[in-house]
Amino acid sequence: MLLINISILKRKQRYNSQTDDTNWFILCNNRNKVRLEKIKSMNKKILSLVITACVLGLASVPAEAFSFKKNKNNNVQSVKATKTKNKKAQEEEVKSPYTNEVHSVFSLKDCVELAIEYNPEIQASIFNEDVYKSRIGQAWSNFFPTINAGLQGSRSGSKYTGESPYGVPSQYLTMGYIPSVSADMMIFDFGKTKATADMAKRMWEGSKEDTKENINTIIYSIKSAYYNILFAEAQVKVYEDTVADFELQLSQAKGFYRYGTKPKVDVVTAEYNLGKAKLNLVKAKNVLEVARVQLSRIMGIPEYTNYELSDQLSLNKYDETFENAIKTAFDVRPELISAQKSVDAAKMNLRATRRELTPDLGIFAGYDNGIGNKYNVQSAQVGFGLNYTGLNLMRIKKQIDEANAAYKKSKANYEDVKHTVYFNVKKNYMDLQTDAEAIVIAKLALDQAKEQYRQVTGRYKAGVGDAIELKDGENTYLNARLDFYNAMLNYNVTAASLEREIGIPLVMSDKYVIELKAEDL
Repeated sequence: MLLINISILKRKQRYNSQTDDTNWFILCNNRNKVRLEKIKSMNKKILSLVITACVLGLASVPAEAFSFKKNKNNNVQSVKATKTKNKKAQEEEVKSPYTNEVHSVFSLKDCVELAIEYNPEIQASIFNEDVYKSRIGQAWSNFFPTINAGLQGSRSGSKYTGESPYGVPSQYLTMGYIPSVSADMMIFDFGKTKATADMAKRMWEGSKEDTKENINTIIYSIKSAYYNILFAEAQVKVYEDTVADFELQLSQAKGFYRYGTKPKVDVVTAEYNLGKAKLNLVKAKNVLEVARVQLSRIMGIPEYTNYELSDQLSLNKYDETFENAIKTAFDVRPELISAQKSVDAAKMNLRATRRELTPDLGIFAGYDNGIGNKYNVQSAQVGFGLNYTGLNLMRIKKQIDEANAAYKKSKANYEDVKHTVYFNVKKNYMDLQTDAEAIVIAKLALDQAKEQYRQVTGRYKAGVGDAIELKDGENTYLNARLDFYNAMLNYNVTAASLEREIGIPLVMSDKYVIELKAEDL
């Protein structure tokens, strides 16, 4: 170690043995009486030394230790959402004001905003950002002073077994105190701390991207649950219409049987069809309630179900090409950006590990004040040192190998995420085109089933058709309606999934997959 040591040493000489021993004990007692005054004086010297050392050291701390530059947010679907962080959520649990005594009407946008405010998964991600942000300051803390303070006390006694010399008492006690304080501070470490802080910063930036990715996933879940409720409501409406149709069929069958134009088997068949339709209606209502609970859970208000939805399943086309979708995903997809931040963090870790071979340059200051029974020792030290701490070349070599392997692994993981993003975007884009075509086909099948049902219903009313033909026509029409609603559901859910994979909302066109009127259903 290279050391410059400036010491001030003040020692009081022992008393001459010829001095009167009685006066010597009196002086020792007087020294104890003024102990408090000396400690007060000592504290002032300690304070001035420590402040001087800290000021000199802090002047060398990099500016990055005190401030962090904010990165520009990407134009992603979740940027606006992250700006709506509830500050109260960072201090205490956020409770929803919604109760089942109050009825509400929610649009899709309302549900997304509620999820961002109350969903605990998003709140956990925000807190996780703070965890990683605090590690940046922990890394820079190497440049801040370390203060040590202590107080040692001792008590000793002597006793003469024989005749004491010079009239000294045969037994006496002495006490002493040694208060001390010191401060040391690293002022330069050849970039080790900076590399560690840069690594922590990349991890913090990656955690912010993870929060955005989490928000994107929550938004997708909200949309999927919202659309499933709309489908469940349509399904309930279909089964309610089916129950009404079978009630009418049962009434007609009873009338025909009463006048002897139809056999009793038609009445039994109609009763069976009605019972099965009612059972399907009960199941459909249960599916609707479960879908409501699912949406409420994702919004973060699981106990609130007294609401209705204002939006409908969309049939709008989207102005999005595959090439533009892929380019956008590579630019703004939070998961991909987070993977890149992991690569950067691994690179910073490799740099920090390599710099473990360099020494540390630091400064130190200390002060001691001993109060004894015969003498006082006051000392002050200020200096600097250039040193290695626990240098083990073999261990550092293996740590460098590990950091290098971790860096290569993170790059491979980035490529894997990039390939996964490409696959998912392409798959969802193709699925969206397929679902749009499925809507057109399902609408054509629905029109045919509706016309068939109209004909068999007319034949049965006229007494020409039978119950089996009527039941077949009813079931065909029911299934065609459900298939059409299911095609609409798949189209909307696939669009939401594509938005999640790209990272931003799709541009909706003013054109429609098909032109739909209320009477078509």
